[in-house]
Amino acid sequence: VMARINTACKKLARLCCRSSAVTSLALSMVVSSAIAQPSAEALERSRQELGVFSDLLSVGLGLDEPGGLFGMNIGSIQSRYLFGQGAYLEIRSPLANRRQRLSLAALSSTMRDLQSSQNPFSRFAAAPSSQSSAADTADSPLVASLASRIQDVDYELIVSSALRQAAEAAEALRSLEGIDDATYAGIRQELAELRLDLQANLSEMSEAVARANSVPTGAPDAAAVSLSEQIAPLRQLAQQKAEELGEQLEQAQSDYEQRWFAEREAFERALYASACKASEQLVSFADSETLAIVLAGLGDEGARMRPDRMHMLSIAALRRCASGAIAPSDIGAVVYSY
Repeated sequence: VMARINTACKKLARLCCRSSAVTSLALSMVVSSAIAQPSAEALERSRQELGVFSDLLSVGLGLDEPGGLFGMNIGSIQSRYLFGQGAYLEIRSPLANRRQRLSLAALSSTMRDLQSSQNPFSRFAAAPSSQSSAADTADSPLVASLASRIQDVDYELIVSSALRQAAEAAEALRSLEGIDDATYAGIRQELAELRLDLQANLSEMSEAVARANSVPTGAPDAAAVSLSEQIAPLRQLAQQKAEELGEQLEQAQSDYEQRWFAEREAFERALYASACKASEQLVSFADSETLAIVLAGLGDEGARMRPDRMHMLSIAALRRCASGAIAPSDIGAVVYSY
């Protein structure tokens, strides 16, 4: 009898435990469902607080100043409230546009290098020796005329390519603030004069070749076979100008990049100082929540072009800064590019 009583008591205890577990689970589901849905009043209050915070942040970063197209502001801040977590802010600033200049200049340099290395006429670049020219002329005036015409096309391509590369380098230099407008105008004028000289020489060579072809026999016109001697200095001058501007562009890219990173560092210092002061507006935010601030296009170059710069700031740290307990530079944050 006692054994049966003990067995019954154990079954009753197990049933009680299961009932208690089910009851606890039901209660936790009710409580969690009540927490998961914020009230409209709470959302409106957080929205207003975040709006004021974003406006103060925009003023502190100088993003509200007119300076864009049609007098529009030069930057913007888009904010989203994340219930129970904090807020997400995406900041677009002129620094992203300045970063784009550097990327375009680097791409232009790469394209110029590819054009230089893939010139299909480079095998004709070297002028033929006087002995071979004389031999070709003696064997056949037509061969000499054809060789002269090949050189004509080759030199035209080489000089035109060098002038184009010089013009692109000058344009990139101006965009990176490596030269001023007056210097840029002087370079364009110099390149324009070189183009005129090229066209004048090519016109003379074409006339000389035409005269040589009109003679059925005999040696071709002397001007037709002296193309390299007449245009070679022009080619050398154009290539030298392209190389000089290319070297200046490399230095300008390095200087511009250093200035850009310094400007980004100053922008982030201003961001932390402004967030510290404006954090007093986030009254309804909990200390455990976080501000996820995204600086669009300001990340370090990595796996993808122009990544964003992420700053994860805790509300608690911002409030400590606002109270004077810590300086803005001492705000602990998680920073990475993504």
